[in-house]
Amino acid sequence: MTDRDPRCVYVAQEITLAAALAEWLTGKGYPAEVAQAGRLGEVGDSLGFSEDAPPGLEVRVVKPEHAAPARQLLVDRAEALKQLQEVEARRAARTGTVTAVCEDCGKPSDWPAAEMGKTQECPHCGGYMDVPDPDEDWSGVDFEGGEPEDESNESEDEK
Repeated sequence: MTDRDPRCVYVAQEITLAAALAEWLTGKGYPAEVAQAGRLGEVGDSLGFSEDAPPGLEVRVVKPEHAAPARQLLVDRAEALKQLQEVEARRAARTGTVTAVCEDCGKPSDWPAAEMGKTQECPHCGGYMDVPDPDEDWSGVDFEGGEPEDESNESEDEK
């Protein structure tokens, strides 16, 4: 069995992945760093490697108490990513065409079914338009609400 640092939450094979993951975890409130994997208490050769060192780069949280919640965050993110990949695979497998109407110019355009759920440039007016996806439910989204106005921008006359 490989001895890993108890703060290890992920083992990556590439430094770019390990560094990106450590930065992401840090941004989520779990400060993390990348370390060369190795047996606890072993020095290894001058480069930090030894013949029996486990492979990979460890992504470690700084505080041991953050290890369990950081691992759970990674599990949750992996599940969300898997669901997104399944949606993208279903979209890519679609065949036929779909008609979408541009909200700017009101003209319809035909799009490959694989483009459903994406934003495209209207071929008539050049504006951005959404190609509807029947799998997405936008009924609960309030698009008319907009941003609340900043009262500090009012002039003295308006107050």
